[in-house]
Amino acid sequence: MIGSVSSRERRLIALLILTAVVAAAYYLVIEPILAGFSARADRTEQLAATYVHNLRTIAAIPRLRREAEGRRAAAATFVVNAKNIEAGREYLKDRLQRAIEGAGGEFREGSDAEGQPGWARARATARVTLPQLTASLTRLQNEPPWIIVESVSVTASDALVTGQPSAMDVEIEASVPLRPAAGR
Repeated sequence: MIGSVSSRERRLIALLILTAVVAAAYYLVIEPILAGFSARADRTEQLAATYVHNLRTIAAIPRLRREAEGRRAAAATFVVNAKNIEAGREYLKDRLQRAIEGAGGEFREGSDAEGQPGWARARATARVTLPQLTASLTRLQNEPPWIIVESVSVTASDALVTGQPSAMDVEIEASVPLRPAAGR
């Protein structure tokens, strides 16, 4: 049986109901609104950081373009523009022949050699003296596009003549990276 409730108990029950209503109002209405404000503030900070990053990136475009153009120009000194590997090999054989003949040597033969994909590789045989060999290798080393001299085989079968440099049979094997030439 429920007896009558005293006024003190009524006030206590009313206070508990009021506390429950205030807690429910806080968790159901006020907290989601405050969380939304916080989320929007975080998103605003993130967008501001993205905006500053984008401004810096846009401001760097001219500098990046100049660097890319400089690297593209520098790449021309390291690679040969050729439409295929055979054209690259012919270029390389011509280059070896010009270097040997430019130094005064006797170019005998240029031949193809197997290389890695994207690389032209060739071999040249010649008859040169030591100063001519040095001049040939110097010329190959100092003219762009720079090639890689992979091996130099020297056969000095002639007897050394006093006061005169002896002629040697030389085989030079070289390679150069290729970049496909643009079709016209």
